[in-house]
Amino acid sequence: MYTKNFLEDFTNFDYVMKMLKSNRLFNHKCHQISLKEGNSLQFDFQTSKLYLIQEGYTKITSQYEDHLVFLSFSKRGEFPLLLGRNDLGPDSFQVTALTDCILWEIDRDYLYEILITEDPRNFVLLNYHIKISRNSVIQLVMNTFSSEDRLNYILLFLADKFGVRNADGTIDFPSFITYAKLGELASVSISHASNIVKNLQAQDIISTCVQYRQKLTSTRY
Repeated sequence: MYTKNFLEDFTNFDYVMKMLKSNRLFNHKCHQISLKEGNSLQFDFQTSKLYLIQEGYTKITSQYEDHLVFLSFSKRGEFPLLLGRNDLGPDSFQVTALTDCILWEIDRDYLYEILITEDPRNFVLLNYHIKISRNSVIQLVMNTFSSEDRLNYILLFLADKFGVRNADGTIDFPSFITYAKLGELASVSISHASNIVKNLQAQDIISTCVQYRQKLTSTRY
């Protein structure tokens, strides 16, 4: 059994780029693109390109009946999506930039060949599927929580996954964490999310930077 830190050491951005560059076809099969905040990429099982995040944050959603369902977040060094046929899964996905992003666009067949030859123990795929499984469990468990507990759980999850830990014990959130985003993830209204955060602020647990999008800046979780 591999630990979380062990897998992350073998799946970080620099390590994956080293694997990709090991093949002489790298410059023909991989190149950088920018994806502006709010813009999206569409995927299905016929997609010929996959992406590795160099800078920024993305979210993945899938179409279910008449609405989009949130699946997971991705950050630097992660693949938002590694497609593999699953008859139990959706047929299409949408990767949306939560901040301005720089991505490496990689030919799918080239990536699969690299993973077979340079990652024989499947660390990259294993780490990816652990992330997806973890997020699925989180969504399932949150269905049993009250609205306040759901939002608190989301704050803890985001602080652990994306937070920057400061010397004074606080944790800074990335810029995409807003009241609207918290409400979306916790399935509560923006006003309710705001009220819960204000209660935490009154307890000196969290602080906010009041801007046009009400960005959260740090927490002492």
